[in-house]
Amino acid sequence: LGHVRNDLLGAAVSSVLQFGGHKVTRVNLINDRGIHICKSMLAYELFGENETPESSGMKGDHLVGKYYVRFSQEFAREYKAWLGSDGASARFEIWKGQLSEEDADAPDENLRKRFDKEYEDAYFNAESPLGGSAKEMLVKWEAGDEDVITLWKKMNAWVFAGFDETYSRLGVEFDKVYYESDTYLLGKDVVRQGLEDGKFHQLEDGAIACDMEPLGFDSLKILQRRDGTSVYTTQDLGTALKRFADYDVDNMVYVV
Repeated sequence: LGHVRNDLLGAAVSSVLQFGGHKVTRVNLINDRGIHICKSMLAYELFGENETPESSGMKGDHLVGKYYVRFSQEFAREYKAWLGSDGASARFEIWKGQLSEEDADAPDENLRKRFDKEYEDAYFNAESPLGGSAKEMLVKWEAGDEDVITLWKKMNAWVFAGFDETYSRLGVEFDKVYYESDTYLLGKDVVRQGLEDGKFHQLEDGAIACDMEPLGFDSLKILQRRDGTSVYTTQDLGTALKRFADYDVDNMVYVV
């Protein structure tokens, strides 16, 4: 429903601006690479048994979405099992020791519930076998591993066919479609140059970040992971530059 909302908002904004006399170029960016894609691919490798849109009778994007959900289900089971382990108890004690004195005064039962919820991302990134396999697949993708690229192309073709069917039914059209797989290297070049110019900085773990404080945000924005792979923001930087290079742009309206 969120994607349909974006499609309709984008189409409506484009039509209103065009009706008002502006020259409008309708552009779509498809997130066709990244850790979320690798989650679907890994789940398909593990559980797919060569299922296809034809054999399942499902739209291609729905079929790939099914395996994204399957990954989430398998990860939830894995994490739940880990939470009952001695390793989780040890991690909880370390986590609790890092809390402020006021927070640490809460009952242990409440703290454990909070830990179970808050530690999930850290577990995925540092300890999860499934998370590790998905991240390894992303590294292989960026390295051009033949088997990974072949699977990626096959599953993406299913997704794009499903997208096109939905766009046609909604009456949504685009003048240009960008794919993250075509812009992420440009984005990584921007990040690398920004690091050399002192605009970005490298964290202790190797990740590259931008200090958001000058923009009024008390936070850091990660621009590249510690393993060298790119994130959404990496591609957004590259794609923004590509759009300005491709078109005579006065304004860009993002619908996200």
